[in-house]
This record gives sequence, C-alpha cells and structure tokens, in this order.
Amino acid sequence: MNQFKWATAGLLLLTILVLSPLQSLASFKFSDVPVEREYYKEVHYIAEKGIVNKSVKFNPKDNLKRAHVAKMLVIAKGFENTPLKEMTIDGLEPNSEQYKYANIAIQKGFFNISDGSRFNPNEEIKRDEMAYALSVAFNLSEKVTSQKPLVLTDVVNHKYAERINGLYYAGITQGDNKKFLPNNKLTRSQFALFIARALDKQFALKVKAPDQQSSVDYVKVDTGNDNDPLNVRSAPSATSTIIDALPNGTVVEVVGSTGVWLKVNVAGVYGYIHENYTSSNLEESKPSQPTPPKPTPSPSAKLMGKVTVNSLNVRSAGNSSAPTIDKLKTGQKVEIVSVTGYWAKIKYGSKTGYVHKSYLKLLNQTGNPLRDRIIVVDAGHGGHDPGTGKSGQTEKSITLKVSKKLEAKLKNAGAKVLMTRSTDKYYALEERTNFAKKNFAEAFVSIHVNSATASAKGTETYYDSSANPNATESRDLATFIQRNIVQKANMVDRGVKNNRFYVIRNNNVAAVLVELGFLTNADDYKKLTSDKYADIYADAIYQGLHQYYSKQ
Repeated sequence: MNQFKWATAGLLLLTILVLSPLQSLASFKFSDVPVEREYYKEVHYIAEKGIVNKSVKFNPKDNLKRAHVAKMLVIAKGFENTPLKEMTIDGLEPNSEQYKYANIAIQKGFFNISDGSRFNPNEEIKRDEMAYALSVAFNLSEKVTSQKPLVLTDVVNHKYAERINGLYYAGITQGDNKKFLPNNKLTRSQFALFIARALDKQFALKVKAPDQQSSVDYVKVDTGNDNDPLNVRSAPSATSTIIDALPNGTVVEVVGSTGVWLKVNVAGVYGYIHENYTSSNLEESKPSQPTPPKPTPSPSAKLMGKVTVNSLNVRSAGNSSAPTIDKLKTGQKVEIVSVTGYWAKIKYGSKTGYVHKSYLKLLNQTGNPLRDRIIVVDAGHGGHDPGTGKSGQTEKSITLKVSKKLEAKLKNAGAKVLMTRSTDKYYALEERTNFAKKNFAEAFVSIHVNSATASAKGTETYYDSSANPNATESRDLATFIQRNIVQKANMVDRGVKNNRFYVIRNNNVAAVLVELGFLTNADDYKKLTSDKYADIYADAIYQGLHQYYSKQ
C-alpha cells in the first residue's frame, strides 16, 4: 500500500480563498482522481486546505490508518500548535510527526480512549471509529428523537448511534441504501468527502425527507394546534399508558394499524397514535418537484410495465402520500393505463392502482421498442472541463459528437431524448442527475473517453449497485451496450463493471456510464477521432438501448 502523504502544517495558515471549488482547482489536479468521480471536488478542496499533500497521486482507494485520521482532523480544526502532553503512544517515537498529531487528537478526545498506549496508530480505522472522531471534532452528535429518527438502519443499537445520527443530519453521510456499514474500513476518498462536508456546507448532502417511494409509509402529526402534541400510547387504546408525545408537524413511520390506531416507530420504540390526529399530506417535507406534464390517457403504443424492484407500493392515487393498497414483486407485469409525470396508472387482473414508474421497465407491445421512452444522453465534461486530451483532441468534443449522433438515431425511433448538454457548456454532476429526475427519465446513458498508459485500450461500461435501486436493470443495459460497441467498433472488450460513478450512483433508473476507448492508445485514438467511428459508436449504443427495451 502506498504511504499516506501529508501537507506541512504551515499550509493550513494560508488565507482561505473565496473561490468556488472548481475555481480553486484550476492549477492543480491529482492524476488518479478523474473529474467524473463523485469525490473530485472534495479531494482537491482538502488538498488546497493543506489537509493532504498536493502530489501526483491521491490513492483514493487506500484504507486510512488511525494516525492518518488523527492528523487530518487536527489540521482541519487548526489544532496543530496545541502543546503536547507527556504520554506513551505504542508504535510511535516521541519526536515523530505522527506522535505529535496522535498526541493532540487524544487530548481533544477524537478517539474513545484514555491513554496513548491504546491508540494503535498503524491500525486501519473502521467507519464507526471515524464517525466518533469526526463527530467529536465538529460537535455533530444528535440524539435519536421522533423529529430526528435514526435513518441508518444498521446502527440502531450501536454505541455510537447518536454520533452517526449527527453525521447524517449534518449532511456528512447518508450511507448506502440506508446502511452505515460501521465495521467497514475507511478509504481516503470516503474521508475526503466526509471532512469536506464537515468543513464547508457547500459540499454537505441535502438531508432527505422520508422516502415515499420505499415500502415504508409515513404520516404527519396534525393536531390542529402547534402547541398541542400527540400522545403515543403503549397499546391501541385511549386508556393505555402514554409513552411519548409527538410535536405537531412531526413526520413518523407507520408500521401497522389496528382500527383507528396507527402503530408507529418512534426512534426504535413502537407505540400507537390515533389516525384522526394525522395527515398523509407530506408535501411540505419533501423536495420540490417540477410540475408534471398532463396525463397521457392512452399511450401511442400499447404499453406494459415490468416491475424492477421487490415490494413495489401500489397506491390509491398518483402521489406518494396516497394510501398503499397492494405490493408488487420483481418481474411482475402490469398493463399501463396512463402515465402522468413519474406516476403510472396500472391494471393487473381485476385491480387498478398507481405506481412510481422509476421502478417499472416500460415495454411497448407494438411498434418500435424505443418509441415514447424518455432517455437522457449525457455527453461527459464540457466548457472549462475538457476531460482527457491528446494532440488537440478533447474528451468533451468527442463525447458531444457521439451524443448528438445518438440523439438523432433515438429520435428517429420515436424516443423522447433529453441531452444534458448540446453545446460546449459545463454542467456539474449533480445538475446532470437532477436534470434526469426533473424530466421523468426512464434511462440514462453517460458517454466518456478514457485515458491511461499507452498500452491500455478498449471499451468498458459501468453500472452502480451501491445506491441505484435499479442496479439489475442498469447492468442489463450496460451489457447490451458493451457487447454492441465491442462488436461493431471492433474494440477490445474490457467488460461491464460495477463502480460508484456519481451520475449512475445518484440515479434511480437504468443508468450506465460508457468509456468508449482510450485516447492515450494509438489504435483507439484513431477511432475516437474519426467521424466514421463516431457514427459507429452512436449506432452501437442505440442498438444496445433497442435490445434492452426489446427484452420482455
């Protein structure tokens, strides 16, 4: 493993520049942190702050040791001039740099130990230990309450639950699929994200309201008076013991019901509230959404929907606060009656209801399989971000050329195509994913060009399974696209790969990222810079999409 490289403490004393992250990165870039990585801005931000050293490589996948975390936090908090206390730290020489930072970190309480002999500086740190250290350093602990419930489900009984809860509500981490993974090791890229979010709110995640598209239902306490709380009782009866009281406006998880009594989960404790004092209207707690288009009463092609996730809620109306009336299983097929925005009215057997269309693969039963499908084509990079380049050829130009050709082919097939960019303009990664969500996307294809050593060559296509609920569909789409590019453009097959690229990780529909080839390889370069091959690449991706939507 490469050794962690550090900045001198003096760098922290530089005046903080009043620049956007991208402006401050203009003169420096780690060679192993491509701009499409979700941690690109944060890694370079902490480098500019002197928290890590500016060098050729960042080594984002390396695990951090406890001594590394100690030093980063001490520098980030500006504590490096703290006088040292006399103590023994096993494994560290008293005059060493690591001893200094470990000594200060222990003094500040960043680690849950009483003496240095138990510090274990060379031990790779786990995520729960990191949570404790970061929480203490930035004072982020949050008690688990009905207003700030513990969203990360695998730390309910963890000794650091309140510390981890603090990180969640500060926008430091939202885990993976509502799991914090406390026993996993911590990588350099992960800690770069966490520490940047703690230092500057511009990097912080938006704290999500309860997910109304999950299998969990929620209600809002509505007593009619802001000063009147709602009693939570131990049993479904007005004479049972009161075990808690929820302030008016509290959003609470419903796990069952008995008559007019709702069984609710309040910070891991179950109780009952009367449904007459609740409301299912959660719009105030949810992110604003674009105005949906008018309903499509009868799609131009007979349409079926294949369920892509397990336990998909069927609701009584086309909104996320409507009651759940049924659940569908993965692979189940339903008839689509109409589509309004993200909501599809469905019919199956003698039943009708509404489901969120992100969790359906929409399948035309007549005509072109791509007709009416909403597909986002994302040309990588753009504007001041050229991506990789060689001999005057840039990634941003190549991806835009291929994307426009793909757009034309998809439109000719009757698809509704949305381009994240159609000109040489820069858009942040978050803007690209938000664009897809606001326009009710059904598939997302991001197009890129690779770079490495001259010997590296070929095509690879990525999907994400860490956070995208449609990982299986994404892998399916990636496989079709990869196969077509390899065959049609005669490219070396580097395979379909699972990776946490931002634009596919932060989508909830079938989403892939295609690396067409290596601009740094002579053979690939000839193809990537050829108008003929631009059309071949576009046609291959088109055929991959066509085959994906042809698969019933």
